[in-house]
Amino acid sequence: MTDLTPGVPSALSPLVRRVVAPNPGPFTGPGTNTYLVGIDEVAVIDPGPDTKAHIDAIVGASMRERVRWVVLTHTHPDHWPGTARLVKATGAEVLAYGKHRDKDADIVPDRAIGEGDTIEGSEWGLDVLHTPGHAPNHLCFLLEEERVLFTGDTVLDGMYSVVNPARGGDMARYVKTLERLRRLRLTRICPGHGDVIDDPKPRLDDYLAHRKQRGQQILRLVRKHDGVKIKEIVDALYGSDGLPPELIEAAGWQVHAHLLELKADGKVVGTSAKAAWKAA
Repeated sequence: MTDLTPGVPSALSPLVRRVVAPNPGPFTGPGTNTYLVGIDEVAVIDPGPDTKAHIDAIVGASMRERVRWVVLTHTHPDHWPGTARLVKATGAEVLAYGKHRDKDADIVPDRAIGEGDTIEGSEWGLDVLHTPGHAPNHLCFLLEEERVLFTGDTVLDGMYSVVNPARGGDMARYVKTLERLRRLRLTRICPGHGDVIDDPKPRLDDYLAHRKQRGQQILRLVRKHDGVKIKEIVDALYGSDGLPPELIEAAGWQVHAHLLELKADGKVVGTSAKAAWKAA
């Protein structure tokens, strides 16, 4: 395991360093990972929260004049708010997905990027992949020189990613994204939270199997209890696991996302997160 101490830069490879933000929690694990890619020209992936100590640590891990780009995987509030402070310190250009802006993110990129684009540094290149599911505007970045994938919140270490329909999460698109990533030739995954994943395929297989299993469990419950509500499904799926109280609401988001996926497949019928769901 590499060092996940907040504020302490860790060299993960000749081209990649990581600084963990001081925002640990049930949804962020040890904290949000900020990655610095490059040496002479540096791209900062996800500056994280707007914390002076964290931004100072990012700048301290690389000469400020070498930070050329601030690159966002998506605009959830644990990934982007430090952007303005980092740009003020470095003069960097902000790159992010140009469509489906998050209503809670007060940021407009200097350059909109999307599927098929490349961010070119002096000794490296990041291929841009549009990877919706966790968020509509989610991007992953593939470092060609090392076949390392920066996955933001699409794939995490030590926990599963949350798909929340209320924030644009889409389970069907998320599963397709995972299947796409599974087909890539990768050496490592650098996730938005947690440590580096040195064996990507088993982790992606586990993610896909978990989502398939949850979908099947939910469908069985709807068929068994016609007119079941999301809270009842959550209680049935997670009650015996002793789910921490702070994660109960998120479990409901996941169940709702799976129900919407099943509805799109014509297997269940329902109207909203508070409605009773029935087998089609």
